[in-house]
Amino acid sequence: MPKKGPDIKKLERIMNTIKSVGTKGIWIRELARQTNLPVSTIHFYIVKFLANKVEIESAKIGKFSHTQMKIIKLKVKK
Repeated sequence: MPKKGPDIKKLERIMNTIKSVGTKGIWIRELARQTNLPVSTIHFYIVKFLANKVEIESAKIGKFSHTQMKIIKLKVKK
C-alpha cells in the first residue's frame, strides 16, 4: 500500500532550491528544471504542502504583470 503524504526528498529539493535563490524568487519552470521534477509536481507540492512557507506571484515585466508566469518566493517573516 502506498504511503500517504508528501515525498520528503522532493520537498527538500524544492525548498533548498527556493532558499538558494534568495528573496528575488524563481520562475516555476526554472524551479522544475533545477530540481529535475515535472512542473505539475512542483505546483502540487507548493499548493498542497508549502503554501504557508512560500508565496506565488505573477512575474512583472516592466510595468506589466504576466499572469501565466509565476514566481515562487519564500515568505518574509515580519
